[in-house]
Amino acid sequence: MCTLRAPLKTLLLAESHPPTLEHLTGLLAQAGYTVSPVSDAVSAMEHFVAGNPDVVVLGVDLPRLEGAHVGQLIRNHSQGGRVPIIAIDKGHLGKARGVAAVLGLKVNAYVQDPLKPGELVSRIDELVKAAESVAPTQGIQAMLARPAVTTGELRGYPLPELVHLLYRQRRDGVLVVAYRDLTRRVFFARGGAVSCDSSARQDALPGFLLDRGIVTEAQAEIVVQALGSGLRIGAALADAGVEAAGEELLEILRDYTRSRLAQVVGMREGRFAFYAGDEFQREVATVDIPALAPVLDGARRMMPLKVLAAPLRRYMGEFPVRSQEFAKDLQVLGLDTDDLKIAMQINGRLLLRDLLAHGRGDLRRGYSLLWFLRLTGAVTFSATPVATEGAALSAGPEVIAPRKRKSLPPELAASLREGAVKIITSSYFHSLGLDIAADMEAVERAYHETAMKFHPDNYAEYDLSDLKDLLDSVQEKLSASYRVLSAEDKRKAYLQYVLGKMEVKGRVNAINVEAEVLIRRGESYLRRKNYRMALQLFEEAVALNPREPEYYSYLAWATYHAALGPLKDRAKEAQKVLKRALSLNASLERAQIISAIIENDLGDATAARKRLLRVLELNANSKLAKAALRKVGR
Repeated sequence: MCTLRAPLKTLLLAESHPPTLEHLTGLLAQAGYTVSPVSDAVSAMEHFVAGNPDVVVLGVDLPRLEGAHVGQLIRNHSQGGRVPIIAIDKGHLGKARGVAAVLGLKVNAYVQDPLKPGELVSRIDELVKAAESVAPTQGIQAMLARPAVTTGELRGYPLPELVHLLYRQRRDGVLVVAYRDLTRRVFFARGGAVSCDSSARQDALPGFLLDRGIVTEAQAEIVVQALGSGLRIGAALADAGVEAAGEELLEILRDYTRSRLAQVVGMREGRFAFYAGDEFQREVATVDIPALAPVLDGARRMMPLKVLAAPLRRYMGEFPVRSQEFAKDLQVLGLDTDDLKIAMQINGRLLLRDLLAHGRGDLRRGYSLLWFLRLTGAVTFSATPVATEGAALSAGPEVIAPRKRKSLPPELAASLREGAVKIITSSYFHSLGLDIAADMEAVERAYHETAMKFHPDNYAEYDLSDLKDLLDSVQEKLSASYRVLSAEDKRKAYLQYVLGKMEVKGRVNAINVEAEVLIRRGESYLRRKNYRMALQLFEEAVALNPREPEYYSYLAWATYHAALGPLKDRAKEAQKVLKRALSLNASLERAQIISAIIENDLGDATAARKRLLRVLELNANSKLAKAALRKVGR
């Protein structure tokens, strides 16, 4: 593991104009800063959370992330209050937006022309010097203010090895992982995870308690507020009227910590960093769990079988044997009864290929366990049979007879066959059960869940000979879907192809892929009645494709619900947007229906009814118009 030292001040530079990014990277490096240059909002947020830079320089016109500028996301982050932020404009290109463009970003400085000699560097130096005088001296923030021991990308699953190394070195510190605007932290004491937290509500402890049925939604909200005020979890639960203390509370915290570390171990998108120190123990509740067990949990939950199998491939013709470390580490490995049964078969006299194919447990359990034991040094491999302690070496290797398999139940066979055919004949998105608005984390999760559902390992006790080719085709289709949808450039090209081939209802102009995704995401926020976020996304979609009338329909509906002021004012703003939509397409169905709903809300039911009847004359099967007409008729 590489140890990184950063004697120079670290600087995050986020700029979407490549020549400007390249020039400023060199300029700031010459000025004595260790620069992390990025060109998009996602990378900027990930580098900020994991890298904890001393200063941030952001382009005013960076693309937004989930409707918000990166500057806003940084300021809203737990680490964002301390770091100086400088906004840079495009004065050197004759395209400066002015100070008004950064008023809502809470930046410390604005530089209109970042290439003007001496101005940017002097402002950065001034702000960094001022920030040093108020640097945190204790607690978690003091730990994060120090240089990270190690950092890197999450691609390739580097965290299982890192967690194992932290245990061997008995390190204290905090592991920070960042994906888009999500932050997860795992705290380590003497090499073992003792606490976790997350910026996502569904990841955080109150969400975990809600999922387990320990608290109600109302109680979970009270716990969130209590924890936010600085209370420890025991006091927060007491505030919510939940009786959980002593060993019962510790067991809940152990389950949570183990579950969330397993989730972190399986991440493959974003960045990570490890910061050394033990000052966090004054701020978080800590528990003890089997230090290495979450590595196996996370591998089984998140990592594809081919990733687990790859490091074992070279040993297939060798004999695995339990090492002396196995007994020493048995407690921290945290193996369950089924895993122990497999481990007891690792006796140095069975070939690895036979043990995996015919030993106890299914293939995924066997592969993941052997991968885990190899990673932790609990298993070694020999080219010849090995006699374990207390057992004599036999004349030849042992052989496990192939297991007899049962016939697949007819209803299960029919279900698998039907599901497999749907996957094989569907688009890459539909094969994973996803909408085009799904983010990378959703793609990752859907791929693992769907691949495992149709993987032969799940049905190891059955004879699958009749379905083998079909299930193999499913895995090929799912792998192809994942390869395309998990790579931004391939995903965009595929979306352009798919949307170009299909008729998207209401679209009259060339499809803009980025705008179409924003519309889908905005629709999902509409369904959740989060009109403010939907409004931001629809505004971005309209900016990307201002000639598409259907986009204005969505924008008008969000405006009607999200705008401030009384009903008449909101209606007026929405009708302005609808006027733009109808100027582009006078018969646009959705715009006419929204206009009718607004008319009815304003008390003009007659005009609303007439408008809806005209829509139904053009399309007698319009479900939206029929639903609106029923509402008007009440």
